[in-house]
Amino acid sequence: MTKNIDHLIKENEALNLQIDELHTRLIEANDIIGSIQKGKIDAVLASGNELGKLLVSKTDDQAYRMFIENMSEGVVTLLSDGMILYSNSSFARMVGFPLENVIGSNFRQFVPDKNIGVFEVYFEEYPPANTKVELTMAGPEAEDMHFIVSINTLQIQEFAALSLVWTDVTEQKQAAEKLKTINENLEQANAELATFAHIASHDLQEPLRKIMTYSSLLKHDYYGIIPEKGQEYMNKIVRTSSRMRELINDILDYSHVSMEKIVFKPVNLQTVIDDIMSDLEIVIQETGAEIKIEKELPVIEADSIQMRQLFQNLISNSLKFKKHDTIPRINIGYENKMGKEIEHTHENMQEEPFHVFLIRDNGIGFDPQYSNRIFTIFQRLNSNSRFKGTGIGLAICKKIVDKHHGYIKAESKLDEGTLFTVTLPVHVLGGKTYL
Repeated sequence: MTKNIDHLIKENEALNLQIDELHTRLIEANDIIGSIQKGKIDAVLASGNELGKLLVSKTDDQAYRMFIENMSEGVVTLLSDGMILYSNSSFARMVGFPLENVIGSNFRQFVPDKNIGVFEVYFEEYPPANTKVELTMAGPEAEDMHFIVSINTLQIQEFAALSLVWTDVTEQKQAAEKLKTINENLEQANAELATFAHIASHDLQEPLRKIMTYSSLLKHDYYGIIPEKGQEYMNKIVRTSSRMRELINDILDYSHVSMEKIVFKPVNLQTVIDDIMSDLEIVIQETGAEIKIEKELPVIEADSIQMRQLFQNLISNSLKFKKHDTIPRINIGYENKMGKEIEHTHENMQEEPFHVFLIRDNGIGFDPQYSNRIFTIFQRLNSNSRFKGTGIGLAICKKIVDKHHGYIKAESKLDEGTLFTVTLPVHVLGGKTYL
């Protein structure tokens, strides 16, 4: 009897120990669940069915945890079955649920069916390092949100997991769409403006032709019987009509360049310059100009007609604005440079090659403060009485260079000549400006 009582006492003590141990484990389990809900530990991973093999993955680096928690990007860690082991507050806000409802839940419930397929393949076969996907989801307020998700594989003890970093690019996408719309509207407005200028200039041709015809007849038939003051008025009408015709023709040229679609093909610039010098032979002889090409010019990808117009305008400009009683000298140079060697080159074009053409003259030059104005349409830095022209020639040059995705600048000082620098990309850039 005594032995039976002793045996029962020992069994009772053993049971009490087991109860105490289970109670302790229950408290620990509750603490772990509370910590998970508060985001203090990342996950509880069970290896097998025995309670004694519960493994807790904790974050030892508090500074790192705070950094992740305060990131604007959403960060979430998943098991291969989609169970969320860890989430920061940003991801919870992105999917519109409290953090305590996200951790421990299945990832699939927070991602629409149309997008979950993107991740399913990675649950079965883990992706290469830093795999990126782009997707659109409805945000908490039903608005479209755009994300770039970086996916990496993690090894947490004996478990393989996925780490997803969600970057919200909604504002960038919206800004890009707005910019695209603005550019499209601007292109349409420019096209309409160019069309208007073209039509308006054509419509002005006929009445101007009549004015010039009748003023010439009037001058021819009645000049001798008109008083001196009347003759002065008549001469002004003839000169103004001639200038008006020149202005209309230049506007037509400018609108034609604006409207014309660029056709890129190989263009031998040496041949282009030779042809231009042949066309300008008479004015070159009259001025005694010396035009020197410092080295053989290259074959480039460009529109041949516009390249001819560009260099003819620049050479003609140098011949026009020559110094009095001074032989005009024009040097045409060429360099091949990398983007990183050129001022203001876009960071994406640092390793791209460029053609650089240098047209230098010894003419009258201009004040450096007008360097930006010189390529503006109708801008003239000299009087009409001394130099003919409408102020459109250099504006046409800039329009041509812009359409070839390049850059043109002018450097000068009064009475010290002018240097025009034309920079063009070697490779056609598909409509993107590099500077």
